[in-house]
Amino acid sequence: MSRYQFEGDLAHLERIIPLLVHGNPLALAYWQRRVSSLSQQQSLLPDGTRRVTRLLNVFNEVERALISGKATARRSPG
Repeated sequence: MSRYQFEGDLAHLERIIPLLVHGNPLALAYWQRRVSSLSQQQSLLPDGTRRVTRLLNVFNEVERALISGKATARRSPG
């Protein structure tokens, strides 16, 4: 992967991952693979490690929120 492709992928994911809180257009597994795949190339950019780590943290927060919401929905009477 080139530095420019990495930058493009990283920028795209930085825009998309936070939006998952409002709805998940694709399976979480897809997004997790996208983020995880970038961790192997994070050294291509000076701030790549920081950005990938931040994305992984945001993804984990989104995943926890979605799982928590599903658990709450299952417990709700209705």
